[in-house]
Amino acid sequence: MKKRMMLLLAMILTVLTLAACGGSKTSPVVGNWKATTVSVSGVSVDVDEYLKQSGNEDVKMEMVLEKDNTMSINMAGQTGEGTWKLDGSTLTLTIDGDSLDTTYEDGKITMDLSGVSMTLEKQ
Repeated sequence: MKKRMMLLLAMILTVLTLAACGGSKTSPVVGNWKATTVSVSGVSVDVDEYLKQSGNEDVKMEMVLEKDNTMSINMAGQTGEGTWKLDGSTLTLTIDGDSLDTTYEDGKITMDLSGVSMTLEKQ
């Protein structure tokens, strides 16, 4: 009987240990993102190639989404900090009280602003 109790206790401890190892899942959007393409009126341009050809290869077009739902962004010298929230495929970015709904699909983030669409890919 004592052996069974010890075995049962060992099994319970093992299950609890494995459950604790699972931890919380990190959102797939957490990480460093970089703009890769910009589309206007159906014409897509590679961001790096465009910046290189225009002599602006030092210009940053990136965003960082942190685990604690904070974010920072640097788009062509325009910087900001704020928060993010992922609900299904809608990724809402909020900076200085202004929110922008973007789309997270197939491992990419797409922003649409006044007819200009920008795609960001995780680095």
